[in-house]
Amino acid sequence: MSDKGVLMVGVRIRQIVTASNAWHDVTVQHSDSVGVVFEVQRAVSEGGQIETVVSQILVPWAQVQYLVLMEERI
Repeated sequence: MSDKGVLMVGVRIRQIVTASNAWHDVTVQHSDSVGVVFEVQRAVSEGGQIETVVSQILVPWAQVQYLVLMEERI
């Protein structure tokens, strides 16, 4: 199996987009020829308490429309 196109663990993805979702500023947890697993942090308010929730999401490469690894503003 070839490792072409596989992202290294810890790589920051600026934006990853599928047909139905978009995620911003996520960190790669695992990547192989099937897909990419990344970590998403979000604030959740429950019962007046605000907590940070961490989720791991698997997106198959076949569903990825595009991803942005880095942006540079001039």
